[in-house]
Amino acid sequence: MGTVEPGDDDRSRRLLRLFMGPWLARAAAAACELGVVDRIGAGSASCAEIAADLDLHPDHLLRLLRLLAGLDLVREERDRFELTPTGRLLRTEDPSSLRDLGLLYTSDLFLGAWGGLAAAVRTGDQAFRAVHGRDVFSHLADHPDDAALFHAGMSVGSSFAAGLPDAVDLSAARRVVDVGGGDGSRLAEVLRAHPHLHGVLFERPDVLPAAERRLAPYVAEGRCTAIGGDFLREVPAGGDVYVLCRVLHNWDDASCRALLANCRAAMRPDGRLLVVERVIPDGAHPWLSLAFDVQMMVMTAGRERTAAEYDALLRPAGLHTREIRDLAAEMRVLVAAPA
Repeated sequence: MGTVEPGDDDRSRRLLRLFMGPWLARAAAAACELGVVDRIGAGSASCAEIAADLDLHPDHLLRLLRLLAGLDLVREERDRFELTPTGRLLRTEDPSSLRDLGLLYTSDLFLGAWGGLAAAVRTGDQAFRAVHGRDVFSHLADHPDDAALFHAGMSVGSSFAAGLPDAVDLSAARRVVDVGGGDGSRLAEVLRAHPHLHGVLFERPDVLPAAERRLAPYVAEGRCTAIGGDFLREVPAGGDVYVLCRVLHNWDDASCRALLANCRAAMRPDGRLLVVERVIPDGAHPWLSLAFDVQMMVMTAGRERTAAEYDALLRPAGLHTREIRDLAAEMRVLVAAPA
């Protein structure tokens, strides 16, 4: 007969938590989708009150709430439930809300592509293309609902780079060009922090309407311009500072070199390029950055890179790394300038 070695149960529980991760994530997402998190809000509510208000099955809701309590997202006291500090980050109204990111990460758009991971490792093919039939950006252009989900989640993801305006001295700059700037939330933060700046957002035409809505106050003030185009062909000229935030990791090396060359050709002689990515430390294994590296392998032809790998992409474009500064959530800003 077998024996249970000391520590076997702990190791088994850690593996079970790992294997059941998608279940737990979907439980949290369901609580958001059903309105349970926002119904509890900043106060507390009984299961019966929540079920009645949201037209939910009381017994099934109670079982979901108890799981959320086990995950430290809610707290149960005297048959009433309130959100924990972690759970509050799932509220729609929370300034630091991760709700939209959770809905994106647990969506069929993402998890379906991860179902092709084993095949991708065997073949070297792109998992998203194999599962969904085309590359992610073409898919989003033709599926507005998926695109809305994607850009809402990416806007939350970009909030991890919120420290960018303070991490780099922009006092001498006048024109900042955010290349691949998504819905404009990041550029809006930079313009809010630095009233002297004029911003240019450059994005694909199908993304531009959302960015124009987000940046409308700055456009009305004459402080911002939104331009549509293909950054693998060209980028707007005349910027003092160019920003590539979570852009290069979407692309293979050849595409990155083309984009960087376009930025170098467009920028002023004394301009700077800010590359905001999860720059992997040499010889280290930070799980968050490496999880995103595999995510890039699943979703795109890109990857997360080390500082040396980024420098190897910058040099052919006539750029070099000046410094690297740390941001939150393993994000880093690599400051590059003309060689």
